[in-house]
Amino acid sequence: MVVRKKSRVAGMWINTQAVAFENVSASYSVSTTRPMQDITDPKNFQRLSLGANNLYIEPADKAARPATIEEFTAALRILKSDSGSYSERIGGVQFLSQSLFRATLTLPANVPIGSHKARAFLFRNGVFVKESSAPLNIGKVGFEQLAYRFAHEHGFLYGVIAVAIAMATGWLGRMLFSRD
Repeated sequence: MVVRKKSRVAGMWINTQAVAFENVSASYSVSTTRPMQDITDPKNFQRLSLGANNLYIEPADKAARPATIEEFTAALRILKSDSGSYSERIGGVQFLSQSLFRATLTLPANVPIGSHKARAFLFRNGVFVKESSAPLNIGKVGFEQLAYRFAHEHGFLYGVIAVAIAMATGWLGRMLFSRD
């Protein structure tokens, strides 16, 4: 992923700097029982890479100035948070019994299809106790899956149908809202 900085040059906004990052998570969601500062010390979150602000984001050019990398890393985190790709949900975890819980996550609409990893961390009195992980499979179902598969398997025909629907919608709108 590349983050660019625009600057005004001769009256125009142009990209003047860019930093590339490797292995950036497409999405990252955290649900907690209470605010993160009430769970444990921030150093534990950094050590365990918990929370969007503690994810390690690897620059492609490790020889770049640290101040530049820090500035662009912060911008990347803001962009991901603003787009909904990185989210935190306080109170999204409810314990149903001593060993059973339910976590509600907010996933962005453009989360990649496939297998993801769900990790659960247990803290007791501010001390990290245990981590558990499980696969989280994300897929499309119903009409969305049908349209997705059709678009990927029959691209040209899908394009023709999309143009025909757009033309029919425009014609119908003109007929319904004509002022003649």
